[in-house]
Amino acid sequence: MSGEPRLISMNQLGAALTELTDPAVMSLYVYHSNPAAIAPDQNAVIRGLEREDLFTVVHERFLTDTARYADIVLPATSSLEHPDLYRCYGSYHAQRCGAVIKPLGEAKSNWEVFSLLATGMGWEKSFFSLSADELIELLLSEENLWRSAAVTERLRQGEPIILTPLSSPKKQWLTTSGKIEILNRGEIEPLPRLLQTHAEYDGYPLRLQPATTPFALNSSFYEQDDLRLKQNCMELLINRVDAEARRLADGQRVAVFNDRGNVCFALQISERVPVGTVVTEGVWWGEFIPGDRGVNALTSQRLTDGGRGSTLYDVTVEVRAV
Repeated sequence: MSGEPRLISMNQLGAALTELTDPAVMSLYVYHSNPAAIAPDQNAVIRGLEREDLFTVVHERFLTDTARYADIVLPATSSLEHPDLYRCYGSYHAQRCGAVIKPLGEAKSNWEVFSLLATGMGWEKSFFSLSADELIELLLSEENLWRSAAVTERLRQGEPIILTPLSSPKKQWLTTSGKIEILNRGEIEPLPRLLQTHAEYDGYPLRLQPATTPFALNSSFYEQDDLRLKQNCMELLINRVDAEARRLADGQRVAVFNDRGNVCFALQISERVPVGTVVTEGVWWGEFIPGDRGVNALTSQRLTDGGRGSTLYDVTVEVRAV
């Protein structure tokens, strides 16, 4: 095997599976994700997953939307069945944890599967022979500006710790000056300012805000009946002013649409939502929604101008009664 690997943005998976050529994408391996539900432009993603010539492997614990398109589903371990080194979302807490029980059935962790694939593909890297515990110890033994020797030892013992950057003359930002540069003359826009967004050119009157819910994480935990039922159903929150302008009633089934898709919701009139904006919470699995598509049938594969990130929150739509 030679040459540089082709890099594809996960925010443009739909285009990658349906439009890329020379060569086309012929296989897909999915782990820690459910792209049939969470990736932008859901219709394009599903068209790609439906290809007869696409070989799809999904490493999962549950039969997610994506797993239903898989040629092979590999059983994955839960966090109770493998050791790991965890870091929190939104904070600097970290903790090392061990396995509580042995893996059930033929379930394997991501690391075990990656190591087996590497061996089968002839990748002769010594770390692929390490167990998860040995790999964690290798990581902890390396010098790190975020933890002292004492903090590292506490982490080894399984104690939850807060990672705090140590004072170091080596630590600099990756800018010309080595400092944070609010004014960056190397950029087309040297100073941050408000620019017109992509969606403002799409011609739809309502801004869609896909929001989080306290009962799920993206599309995770929708297999849990008790958590899912706390969300009631896939709802669209709308201000009374916008609802009355469209002659829509609370609890009514509505269609939300733009150039990319059409999605059914149950309507909830809410004064928490500002006029001109509609909100939906969570990323629901297909088997639990009123139609055949979720919120990401409305989102775009367009990337942000500077960082080339997703534009999941730059979406405009219209709403009508079903």
